[in-house]
Amino acid sequence: MNKGIIFDLDGTLANTAFIHKEAWEIALSKLGISTDIQIETLLGRKTAEIAKILAKDKWKELMSVKNNVYLDLVKRKAKGTSCSKEIIQKAKELGYRTAIVTSSNTISAKEVLNTIGISVDLVITSDDVINGKPDPEGILLAISKLDLNPRLSIGIGDTEVDAIAFKKARLGKIYLVRSEVPINVEKLTSLGIKIVSSLCEIMNELNS
Repeated sequence: MNKGIIFDLDGTLANTAFIHKEAWEIALSKLGISTDIQIETLLGRKTAEIAKILAKDKWKELMSVKNNVYLDLVKRKAKGTSCSKEIIQKAKELGYRTAIVTSSNTISAKEVLNTIGISVDLVITSDDVINGKPDPEGILLAISKLDLNPRLSIGIGDTEVDAIAFKKARLGKIYLVRSEVPINVEKLTSLGIKIVSSLCEIMNELNS
């Protein structure tokens, strides 16, 4: 079995978590849908799940508009986070298999990866699973496809749903990169999850 690093995409390898938030806000405005829900608290979940929470019976229409808006924003605004390319290169040099498990759909994920210039061994999107994070289905699928030993593998994300999914999949080490997405630091640290300021910090630990 192999050792691996499983990354989240939006907010972890790319600055796209809040591009998602902006796309949701624009789509809601276009459709005249109002909500008191703080969208940032939903980030990390599957698009369909968020749409159902925000728009109820109009969720399919909202999801369609949001996806189109998001793709346009990504082309103009998406960038890799600090050390995103470097940590993947270092992981490969150290013999880790690399995967991305994202709540984005395949079209959105490919657009982001092409825009920021990142390539990994395997990409699992919301189109590949029935249950999104915090369910570990996507993580477990990556483990199976890359023949990973979970205990020798690392999970890296930026939201609580990432951390919980990694924990349920029993990964040996879990990191959460701080972003503007709200997290419960006390709860996560009590679960043994290490919270860091950037991917650069994790890359330095890989070197040690």
